[in-house]
Amino acid sequence: MAKFNKEDRPEVTPEQMYEIATRVAERTLNDPEISKKIRDAGLIMRFEYHDEERWGPDVVPEITVDCTKDPVQIITGPCDVKPNLQMSMEALTAHLFWMQKLNLMTALTRKQIKAKGPIQKAMKLLPLLKVFHENYKAVLKELGRDDLLAFPPD
Repeated sequence: MAKFNKEDRPEVTPEQMYEIATRVAERTLNDPEISKKIRDAGLIMRFEYHDEERWGPDVVPEITVDCTKDPVQIITGPCDVKPNLQMSMEALTAHLFWMQKLNLMTALTRKQIKAKGPIQKAMKLLPLLKVFHENYKAVLKELGRDDLLAFPPD
């Protein structure tokens, strides 16, 4: 991957993040086989995203994925559902991960992604990530976010 300046990253608001995440989840969970495998994990996952430079220290978008529900429930924003797995990262880190420019294990080791909870249980879902990666790119294309698709430059 080519070097890039963090400042060159495209602008994404928390609301846009929620829209992208919801569309990716809905698109992926429409596959009954994938949906069942995710439910079988029995996890309630919360993803927290930070971009202090752009959103300030008090804006931390959250996405909760309740895999104990059928259908799997996606909740954007703060909620009362208690997660058993929490993952926290910069929004840029999440984008790099979904664009397949960042290795999950490396990011966890380097604390670019901070995880609390049964990470081993979540690792069983790794084979499903390929579909999420594909759908992330497809949703960005549908939304006309060529700026995000092109970042970071190769």
